[in-house]
Amino acid sequence: MVTQLAEIDSPALIVDLDVMEANVASMTRLTGAHGIGLWPNIKGHKIPALAWYQVRSGAAGITCQKLAEAEVMVNAGFNEVLLAVQVIGASKVERLRRLARRAHVVTVVDSMAGAQEISGAFARNDQSIEAFLEVDLGYRRCGVTASEASELARRIAHLPGLELVGVMGYEGHLYDLTGRAEVEAAARRSYEQLVGVSKDLQAVGIAATRVSVGASAGAQVAVETPGITEIRAGSYLMNDRAQIAMGSAGQAACAATVLATVVSVPDGSRAVIDAGAKALTATTLPDLAGYGLLVGHDEAVLDRLSDEHGMIATASPDEFQVGDRVHVIPNSHTVVFNQFAEVYAVRSGRVEAVLPVAARGMMQ
Repeated sequence: MVTQLAEIDSPALIVDLDVMEANVASMTRLTGAHGIGLWPNIKGHKIPALAWYQVRSGAAGITCQKLAEAEVMVNAGFNEVLLAVQVIGASKVERLRRLARRAHVVTVVDSMAGAQEISGAFARNDQSIEAFLEVDLGYRRCGVTASEASELARRIAHLPGLELVGVMGYEGHLYDLTGRAEVEAAARRSYEQLVGVSKDLQAVGIAATRVSVGASAGAQVAVETPGITEIRAGSYLMNDRAQIAMGSAGQAACAATVLATVVSVPDGSRAVIDAGAKALTATTLPDLAGYGLLVGHDEAVLDRLSDEHGMIATASPDEFQVGDRVHVIPNSHTVVFNQFAEVYAVRSGRVEAVLPVAARGMMQ
């Protein structure tokens, strides 16, 4: 059994427990001090043991991004689950109905067609489910526009088996920005817009009092925005290069790294590691070169990936030697966790646990 970091074969996904626990404590203090409910999105790690750590540290419940993820988490004993994705199609609605018999599940809708399908299935079986109305805050993914929200909410409010309890949005467009000031200004506009929608609904008799936002990068602004009641932040647990770029985390707050080994140094300007696109991610970031941050090698750039190899460009001929071990902070840790079957939880160089990524590949 592997007990030390030095014994772990690469490539491997490593979580520094001291850093992760500090991140949890920081977010719990922030939300708790402002009376904001924390519903961390577990899509970034997909590990029940880590989700339990978040809940036992003060989270009100968990958020899942896929129905199959929610099924894994309910099987692991979670009873408070927000499913922050539209459930469309008879088979998925039936799975949602069964899941709602086993746990308190809240879902999300953004169309009459989707709401009617859920309503019909639940009403026929003498069940009811709570739901958020999703509003597009500028990411242009799912959600109705703010101007359309009131009319759709009025229609949905008359459906049996479905109770609108609030509005939610995902400010994913923050990830296209760089720098703390720019991110916070965009977040503030998004949150004020969402609170305005909630007030509009309440003015016409719809008790949409829960107002839920999602991005870790906007958490500080969210807790300071009157009317926001809960945050579904997920990235704060591990952080990554994207969070660094947005100014919401420093390198020292990045708990997850990919451990890799230098397997070749063909010349003085290039080194090759045994972690490629299958271990990292092909995700790129605005105005930043490379596919991850090489810890301790600030000038080197992980500039190319093939399936199993990562190519590092370096200006220092002796910077890397065959057999060297390097840690890579990924551009997006959420993709990386879905690519590994297990994670090594490490504290001060010692392996405390090997955690299976139980909801890995659960995309349906």
